[in-house]
Order: sequence, then structure tokens, then C-alpha cells
Amino acid sequence: MEPTQGDESSTGTTVNDEALVDRLRLEATGQDTYTGFPARGFDQRVFGGHLLAQTLLAAAHTVDACRVANSLHAFFLRPGTPHAPIRYSVSPLRDGRSLSLRSITAEQDGRTLLRAHVSFSVTREDEDSLHAPPMPCVPVPSSLTPLHARTAANGHLPDGFNWRTRKDWWTSSRPLDVRYIDGTHLEDPALRCFWFRTAPTPRGDRNTQRAILSFASDRSLLPVIHHTRGELTGHGHRTVASVDHTMWFHSDVNAGDWLLYVQDSPYSTAGTGLARGLIYRADGVPAATVVQQGIVPGSRSRAQA
Repeated sequence: MEPTQGDESSTGTTVNDEALVDRLRLEATGQDTYTGFPARGFDQRVFGGHLLAQTLLAAAHTVDACRVANSLHAFFLRPGTPHAPIRYSVSPLRDGRSLSLRSITAEQDGRTLLRAHVSFSVTREDEDSLHAPPMPCVPVPSSLTPLHARTAANGHLPDGFNWRTRKDWWTSSRPLDVRYIDGTHLEDPALRCFWFRTAPTPRGDRNTQRAILSFASDRSLLPVIHHTRGELTGHGHRTVASVDHTMWFHSDVNAGDWLLYVQDSPYSTAGTGLARGLIYRADGVPAATVVQQGIVPGSRSRAQA
């Protein structure tokens, strides 16, 4: 469960030059058991995307190299602290001719943080899709203002972005370069979109690339629920918490390339909601579908109305 409020990078005092792929690295500590660490140097609780990425990597260590992750289903149970290692235990559930399934538990100091299932399949790289929704027509990322520059110019972040970034975005706790697309550029005002990229990493390991994508998929997803409710009327922190997170991987991606995150919310109640996202590659090919359930209280102004 990952509340989203504040960020160390708003002060500009915390810097970590360690590459994202190195922050996610695991050490084998036993039979189907691996140890990972939170991002060093930051005092906030462990980012949910960090847990997702290390969960996928732990599971990938236990399958044949020819098998690539095609889905991830995770429940966030407790928040993680930034100062202790995280133990990932993997249980093989199935190994068929074309599909493998793994169950993973993430624990820290005797507390269970996450339980997940990851499936792997034998797939060709860039396998052609038979049908897929077209990518929205939006401005290219080079024409959009980086998030840190928007903050400097406007004094606040775009609606729903509580976690700041900086010019040297790769040194922050959530090292993503984000280019938000204003609603005036969208044909459907119910959508919420932004381009993002991570720092490049050596290509070749498809599961590592998909782990990095799962890290990024947890970035600023639940605010689309507030957006759909019409409650994103200005800047300011909103406390939300992720309950579970599901991903289906559709095509290969490469860290360092631009990806478009198109988000909407099909359903919500007064206290919970469902956020949905489709991640596209810059060539218009869908890379992943994401669905997340969250605890999302309504705005105070609406509650008092």
C-alpha cells in the first residue's frame, strides 16, 4: 500500500546517481530466495513500483531464459521502510510447455509487504498483434515542457502529480522524465496522458526491460480517478493508497525510449476507485495494459457540499 504525498526532490537536497537497473538488482540468498534493497539515500517509504519491479526480477530468475513475463498480479499489504533489505521468496506453481507461473512474497523485517503472481510465456520478440486500440494523437515529447520546468514556471505541478522531479531526474527517488499532456491537446477530456522515459540500460534481457516498465507503471496512476470525478481542480497533495496492481505485457520495450501513458477510470465509489492505463511505444504499438485499485477518498469540498 503506497500513499502518495510529498517528495524529497522538492527540496533538491537528496541525490542518487545509481542507475535504476542497479537500484533494482537482486542478490541470490537461498533456493528461490532473493534479497533486494530500497533506493539508497531516500527517507520515504518504498515506492510500490520498486516492489513490483523486484518481484518480477525475482520470479524471472527461476524460469528458463527463453520465457518472458506476460502478466503480473500483485497485492500491496503493508508499506516498506527505506532502511532494511527486502526478501523475495519465489514458489514455482506451474511449468508447462509454453507457460510458467510463479508465486512471490516480499517480506521486510518479518512483515509481509506484497504477495504476487507472475506468469511467463514463450513468445517471439515483437510478435504482431491481431488488433489493438490506436494511440491517441498527441504532441511529441520533445515539444512538451519537462515536469521540473513546469513547476518552475507555474509554481506547481500538473493536476495529480504530487511527486516532483528535477532537471537531473535520473537522480530522484522515482527516476522518470515525465512530459504531461494538457487536456486541451486531448480529443477525449476523460483521459489523462503523459510521456515518460527512464534512463537507458543495456538491451538484451527482455525481463529486465519489463521490470523497469513495471516500475514506471505505478507512477501517478490513481489520480486519474480524481480526474474522472472532476476533483482535480488545482495543485496540492492528495493522499491515496494502492491496494493491488495488475499488468499485462503486450510487446517489448527498451529503457530510454519514450512511452505514452494513457489513463482513465472506469469506476469509483466515495472511498475507492479503479484506475486503468494503456502504455504505448512511440511507434504506436501497445506495450502494456495496467489496472490498479486504490483507496481514494473524495475531495473535502465535495464531502462538505
